[in-house]
Amino acid sequence: MRRAFSLLPFVVLAVGCSSQGSRPVAKGEPVRFTLPSHAAAARVRTDPAVARSAEQEDPAEYAWTLFLALNDPWNQPGTKVWETDFRQTSTVYLADGSEPPPWGTATDPPDLPPIPANGCVPPGVRHNLDTAIQVDGRDLLDKWGQSVRYQLLMNQATFDYIVARRFYNVNGQELAASNGQKADFPPTSYELKTSWLWLGTDAARCAEVRDKFYVVNAYYQLFDRDGQPRGWQVGYAALAGMHIINKSQPNWVWITFENVYDPQFTAARLELPIAPEIQAANQFYQGALAGSVFANYQLDGVQTEFNVPGSNPPQPTLLANSTIESAFQPQSSCITCHHLASIKPDGEYFNLTYTQGGNVNYYVGTPPPLGDYTFLDYVWSMKRAHRQTTESWLQKGHAVPTQEGSR
Repeated sequence: MRRAFSLLPFVVLAVGCSSQGSRPVAKGEPVRFTLPSHAAAARVRTDPAVARSAEQEDPAEYAWTLFLALNDPWNQPGTKVWETDFRQTSTVYLADGSEPPPWGTATDPPDLPPIPANGCVPPGVRHNLDTAIQVDGRDLLDKWGQSVRYQLLMNQATFDYIVARRFYNVNGQELAASNGQKADFPPTSYELKTSWLWLGTDAARCAEVRDKFYVVNAYYQLFDRDGQPRGWQVGYAALAGMHIINKSQPNWVWITFENVYDPQFTAARLELPIAPEIQAANQFYQGALAGSVFANYQLDGVQTEFNVPGSNPPQPTLLANSTIESAFQPQSSCITCHHLASIKPDGEYFNLTYTQGGNVNYYVGTPPPLGDYTFLDYVWSMKRAHRQTTESWLQKGHAVPTQEGSR
């Protein structure tokens, strides 16, 4: 089901997500943030102890520092850290369920055609935007009638753990569930989820987003009516949003950014209010980044708790991105949703939704018990895994799970 782009006039609203922000700011108190050095930002990204301290001191400042660290160099053109230090899940969860190539060896598809040059951006890392479907099974259209596209990535710590536990296919996950062996990723683990406006090779679209969005070289696979591959679509894409998650805290830390110009290009609007202290951080960093394309991005929220601390009765925290959780923002809790990442020995994953009064609902706040599902430590990307044939699995010396299921 699609969300069509409306041709009605747009109203750009300064709204966002309800979540933990920085410490409350008293009326009249000067807000003090700091644009980090490149080295300081890198330490926040790579050292979990430094990250924990920064997040506890001021979540909003921490989130902006991490966003800049990932998009370094943020003040000049060039490939950004996350484009080379993170790996796309399309090269991890392979269609045949086999073990992925070692870190640093994944390459673009051999039959991928070149992108026709149109002056959009120079050649660079090519991003596989391999899906246009959101969690609720729908897509979001931009004003050109194209689906907003998505990409999921992980860092090496996440990759190494998935390979070590053989979680890159359903068989390995089932085996862990059969043995009651929960996932427990290291504190250096990260995943990113990004959303993109598809520009294709249209020079006019590139000109329209220039100086507003970070633009990359991109592609995605085309399929025929029977679901069989039929080549590649290549072109350019503009970064609309970015979810950042990392395990510097036991329940991970959940951060989301989006471009302030998104409402000019899609019909989606941010439906949850941005906390005042996060608005203050946005104002500072957007001003400090003047001249950088990343001044056009805003922090929507930071989430580290299921419920607002001290609330009675418990009040769920919410976090959403207008281009990633477009239709269910009032029921979007990243931390609760990902806590439900779990699997049974027969390959059944926990259902993200429940029905009440004939309506489909998403879990928020304190998550329900997992029952006989085995915890996958918040990493829902593992649901992208495919099954490896039993013959191939046995050739590698692995045991067969006690129950055989299907996906």
